[in-house]
Amino acid sequence: MPKYNWSEYNKTNAKLSSKLIRFNDLNEVNFIEDGLYNHIRDIFCLTILLNKKVGRKTKILDYGSNLLALSNIKSKINTKLFDFSIYDPFYSKNYQSIKRPFKINFITNKDELNNKQFDIVNFGSSLQYIENIESLKNDINFKFIDTILITHTPISLSKKYKSKQKNHKSLIQNIHTLRDIKKYFKKYGYNLIFKSRNNEKYIACERKLKKTFSLNLIFSKKNNLFL
Repeated sequence: MPKYNWSEYNKTNAKLSSKLIRFNDLNEVNFIEDGLYNHIRDIFCLTILLNKKVGRKTKILDYGSNLLALSNIKSKINTKLFDFSIYDPFYSKNYQSIKRPFKINFITNKDELNNKQFDIVNFGSSLQYIENIESLKNDINFKFIDTILITHTPISLSKKYKSKQKNHKSLIQNIHTLRDIKKYFKKYGYNLIFKSRNNEKYIACERKLKKTFSLNLIFSKKNNLFL
């Protein structure tokens, strides 16, 4: 099976990102995205606002993401209060000329990633592309991270399994279980404090098990209001 071309994916997203940035530069309210993305961006914004550090910028890592994911939040929050980094191993210097909505640091090297400190990590919908979530300890230093956010991610309430992505057959998704995800982050002192479900018509995996849902999860070290 041929590997998925993430560089082409980034090119396509860069075009849409430019469209969103132009709109938000000219309007006081944000661009309306298709599907569930307005909902997802709102969860992200509220999470970082509620975990804002006092006296310094809050450091945020958007793991496995791209410019598009941050291009529509400028009108929603004061982005100057935060220090944003995106980990994208497929990021190219060719994209440096593309306009950004605000200052964003791109990280492409796992060694650099592991040596940096963050307050919040947003996995967005990237967790399903990681075969073994235990491998995250090699990429991220969880010591200083207070909050973990996972959004729009297919998660099983039964067994872990693999699935071809419906809209990109060359992509294999790893459908992790909620039990395993909770167990993994519990080792680092995180409690699950929020979970919500998205409309399954936007789920990209083949639902081989009925108990597979598109979920949003928030884990916190500071908050003991766990589920």
